[in-house]
Amino acid sequence: MNLSLIFSQLGLSAKTSQDVMLFLVVALISFVYGMSVGRFKLITVLINSYVAVALLSVFPEKIFPDYSYELILFFGIIIVLTILGKKMFEIPLSGSGKGFLWRVFVMSFLEVMLMLSVMLSIVPKKIALEYVSASSYDYLVSPNFAFFWMLSPLLFMFLIHKKLLR
Repeated sequence: MNLSLIFSQLGLSAKTSQDVMLFLVVALISFVYGMSVGRFKLITVLINSYVAVALLSVFPEKIFPDYSYELILFFGIIIVLTILGKKMFEIPLSGSGKGFLWRVFVMSFLEVMLMLSVMLSIVPKKIALEYVSASSYDYLVSPNFAFFWMLSPLLFMFLIHKKLLR
């Protein structure tokens, strides 16, 4: 099934269909990620992602001969901290009932977008544009949007926690 052909029949341009495909893929990955990681590890992985970004920012650039080593280190830090810190940052995404699933999905979506933003900021722009459109790249990597993707999971946690306390 050629989805770009379906989108073109709906009247979407090639760039727009590429953006829609990226959104659909990210939504699917977010759903699978949220269901596989679970509510207890979502916050843990988020904290570990922030730690990985902070550690990468202080590493000298001369250490990495290629961007792929930096990507491996980014995900390696997240994985190692998640495995070693089993009880260190385990903060559950609280709640249950009909509103619980959407909170898990939104949180996992924001985490996936944060990780995608970090990944694309590490990868050279020329290589990244082979996988995503220029507009999607800007939505993920430009300084304002990079700040948004870093801040949005924290804001979401704050809003959800505040709403649940009422």
